[in-house]
Amino acid sequence: MRIWRKKKRRIDRNVILLLKNIFILIMVILAGAIGVLFFEHKTGLIKSFFDAIWWSLVTITTVGYGDVYPITFWGRLIGIVFILLGFIVFSTFTAFVASNFIDKKIKERKGLSNITEKNHILISGWNNACYKILDFINKRNQKNPPAIVLVNELEEGDISSLQNNYPELSIRFIKGDFTNLEIMVKANVEDASHIILLYDESKPNIPPSDERTIIAFHNLDDLKLKGLINVQLKEKKYLPNIRGERIKNIVIFDDVGGNLLANATMNPSVPDFLQEALKFNEEKGFREIEIPREFISKNFAELSSFLKEKNNQILLGIVSVQPEFSIGKILSDDMSSIDQFIKRQFEQSGKKMQVKEFRSHIKIKPEDDYIIQETDKAIVL
Repeated sequence: MRIWRKKKRRIDRNVILLLKNIFILIMVILAGAIGVLFFEHKTGLIKSFFDAIWWSLVTITTVGYGDVYPITFWGRLIGIVFILLGFIVFSTFTAFVASNFIDKKIKERKGLSNITEKNHILISGWNNACYKILDFINKRNQKNPPAIVLVNELEEGDISSLQNNYPELSIRFIKGDFTNLEIMVKANVEDASHIILLYDESKPNIPPSDERTIIAFHNLDDLKLKGLINVQLKEKKYLPNIRGERIKNIVIFDDVGGNLLANATMNPSVPDFLQEALKFNEEKGFREIEIPREFISKNFAELSSFLKEKNNQILLGIVSVQPEFSIGKILSDDMSSIDQFIKRQFEQSGKKMQVKEFRSHIKIKPEDDYIIQETDKAIVL
């Protein structure tokens, strides 16, 4: 809430300054028009209020068409004063607008501006895996790529180089420590469609650690997030510290590479095949898809045949998302004294009784008679 108030005050101050400059400009234009019309409406070329406003605007913007102009002594005197005063006022107004525009561009380049985009992909932290993510997004969404926001502590030159390497992608940048909640709010984490917490190697002079990733994850607990979180860890021992219903995936840093190398000894062609499939070239590669509603309660073999015939897709497995834990299930129906004590503790702490953690269960090529559930999704090639 405090962060939002600061942000709102900053926006309100800029809006007030803009309105103030516009008001002064309008008053000067009106004063010049009324003054010159008073002396020119009978004898000069400026005979109506519209003529006077036209002259005032043309004069203050230094366009100077010369189609209407004062010819009386007092009209020209008003014109001299108006030209000098109007030039100062209009220059101040244009300087204010230009400085705000330039300041915005400088802040964006340095990663200091606030993100207003919604449904963006937020990638916080940095290591070489980020290149793979950007490559995949670039190939997967060539027609309408989503906005991407990076939160890390790379130098401005590194980010500029990255943006130049991916001209098709709209890449914004927030410079800062992703364990700082204010930095994540600046990146508009609440409205992001996907949130990726990478094992961060961008912080200078500080060795990377999974602890920072865990801190960043728990900092998001009090926010109402639109998207789910994908987390990259270095070591498996930290897995218990980062479970929760907001987690979409947890990837262990070296697991995929290590398994590929292990397979290379016994199945030398498998790593090459997997790497090629993961590249997602020409719409060919692994993907997760929604299962058509008409196949709910039907078996795996029927779905496999349908996808092969209709979409030319090979069904490799099923991802089943199921609740792994529920406080409600622990408490018995008769509510013993222990159960009542547990319930009171939850009520006093302000936490909900029903706390569930959902986990994806992977079923690689299940039996043909496996029954498709509503929570299932298909993995196809």
